[in-house]
Amino acid sequence: MTIDWKLLLFEYKQDISLLVNIKPNHWRQEIAYSLCELYYLQYRTQLCYRYDQKIDLRPGSDFNRFMESHMKPLSKYRVWDALFPNYISANSSVAIDEALHLLVDSRIVDRVYSGDIVTVSKIVHSIEKKRSKYLDVL
Repeated sequence: MTIDWKLLLFEYKQDISLLVNIKPNHWRQEIAYSLCELYYLQYRTQLCYRYDQKIDLRPGSDFNRFMESHMKPLSKYRVWDALFPNYISANSSVAIDEALHLLVDSRIVDRVYSGDIVTVSKIVHSIEKKRSKYLDVL
């Protein structure tokens, strides 16, 4: 008996996309959601939560409020386009780790939340320059 791994992976991606309301062809939105979860976990551990707690995905939970108030506005200022310029930049663990560090170190989430749009546009431009190395990779 052989296992059709491609079919299993396809079904797995379909199941995951249904759980988080992401269309299967929108890879940038999917990786942005994953990065938001990582960012939220870092945010939550700074508030002295336990490490082994799972993210509550129920409607109205702290995570969903955090996503609506802090992370969703980032797409308005093209932060996700700057962090993930192409598909390759979203599939490498090193690239994802670098994107998370850029997101945290630049404090862009706080600046978008506070309404400092001039600084946000400068940070986005700087991130685009730093992440342009992934445009050269084929």
